[in-house]
Amino acid sequence: MSTLRRAVRGPDPPGCPWLRAGPAGGRLALDDYPSALLMRVANLIQAEVTGVYAKQHELTVPEWRLLARLCESAPMQLAALCRTSFFDKAYAGRVLRGLQARRLVTMMVDQSHKRRVIVDVTDAGRQLARQVQVVARRSQMRLLEVLEPAERTALYTTLHKLLAATSARPAEEALA
Repeated sequence: MSTLRRAVRGPDPPGCPWLRAGPAGGRLALDDYPSALLMRVANLIQAEVTGVYAKQHELTVPEWRLLARLCESAPMQLAALCRTSFFDKAYAGRVLRGLQARRLVTMMVDQSHKRRVIVDVTDAGRQLARQVQVVARRSQMRLLEVLEPAERTALYTTLHKLLAATSARPAEEALA
């Protein structure tokens, strides 16, 4: 059984530690921090699900994430691509240069605004993304199969609620 399956199907915890953590979280163990648990799940999914189908198509996970986003929204300004993909500009630039060398994307300076870079996906990039997308969707659905319909809905709603709560807070408050 894969690590991800064990993590998802593994033994039920003896109760939700979040309910007994106390008002200031004094009884909350590091492994039970929501952020730590989410990061563990995300890392396992990336390594065991996303990483597998990306590697099958000779892509790194970051390359796949940018290529997939571009297939949905290209052409895009580099700044918008970074914002929607959660990449910093320097890292995205390095990843995109690798995709450009493989002729999967193009990058060009916007003639109307010389400091703006426009990124587009090539026909070869779209073709590769379509091949990966079939495998990616199947893999993501296999991941969701361990959840009952009500659990899927609850998880989706909860994750979006957490996302909205963290995105809405000022940066200084989020760091506190």
